[in-house]
Amino acid sequence: MLEAIESIGTERSPLREAGGRYLSAPALARRAAPPFACSAMDGYAVRHADVPGPVELRVREVVYAGDQPGAPIGPGEAARIFTGAPLPEGADAVVREESTEPRGDRVLVRHEVRLGENVRRAGEDVLAGGEALPQGARVGPRQAALLEAVGCSEVAVHRRVRVALLATGDEVVRERTPDSNGAALEGLLAECGFEVRRSAVGDEAAALRAALGGAIAGADALVTIGGVSVGERDLVAGALTALGAGIRVHGVPMKPGKPFLFALLGGKPVFGLPGSPSACLVAFEVFARPALLRLAGAARVDRARAWLPLAEGCPGRPGRARFLWASIDPDGRVRPVGRDAAQIRGPALAQALLCIGEGEGDVPEGGRVETWFLGE
Repeated sequence: MLEAIESIGTERSPLREAGGRYLSAPALARRAAPPFACSAMDGYAVRHADVPGPVELRVREVVYAGDQPGAPIGPGEAARIFTGAPLPEGADAVVREESTEPRGDRVLVRHEVRLGENVRRAGEDVLAGGEALPQGARVGPRQAALLEAVGCSEVAVHRRVRVALLATGDEVVRERTPDSNGAALEGLLAECGFEVRRSAVGDEAAALRAALGGAIAGADALVTIGGVSVGERDLVAGALTALGAGIRVHGVPMKPGKPFLFALLGGKPVFGLPGSPSACLVAFEVFARPALLRLAGAARVDRARAWLPLAEGCPGRPGRARFLWASIDPDGRVRPVGRDAAQIRGPALAQALLCIGEGEGDVPEGGRVETWFLGE
């Protein structure tokens, strides 16, 4: 799937409009961070050579953040300085306030001072012209703060991905069954920074073909819900084939989520998710989410993960991969919270998704399992 998908087109965007999007080129600093040598805390700027031990110095000036220091610091002199203020010329260290004793226009420094102590060097975070963020990084609030600090008022980003989300089934259209899958996926897609257009269609072949064609015409990718298994009303695969789609995957050895489908229609990816709630969300996490992030230009497409111990034993038979929703105990162990493909409460309570390989059978209490962190 990932090999079949290329990242979407790019454009320049003002930083304020780039939130949730992915850099299409490295963001280079237009100015250093910090832009000048500055104090890391409140105290006194000194020449370290003047303070080999306890000594009294003359306080020549006070420097606040935003001030321009005066004349260079000379021998036997100090400057009262506050966090973030520029270091006066000649000074090469800052003594923290707690290690000093003011004495009128002089100050007693109680101990030896080291070169560079409590000083943030110019460019120690990012050098001017250096890489602030790599290609593929997502522009979130913390990344925007860095880009603002280094003068990147405009960045090169991938265009925002447009996803058509189509629920299938008469039960959804007639509102006999709530479209809980659609509600979940709409939110999960939005979390990735995608534009989502959500709709539904019933179990009639011609109407389904028309809905599929219309949905993907105005989108970069299509996600369908339901209709991909082998029942009489599972019509999605046939409708896609009739539209000229090339089906690359239909059915995978995993539980839940076995009926998952992947196709290309007019060169655009289509992800067919099962209708059972847990199976739908598992297939989204395992397949659709990483592929859509690749389309969006993300450098990292997988959830953060670690191997954590089980809080209770997990029975099972080898032969296909198993995925379990889980909570994370305060001691770092993971606890399954639902094992039925149709269950909807388990995913709602989960903080993680457990991946147990196809060769694994029973996993005992304390056994370590691959844990995907969901971010909740």
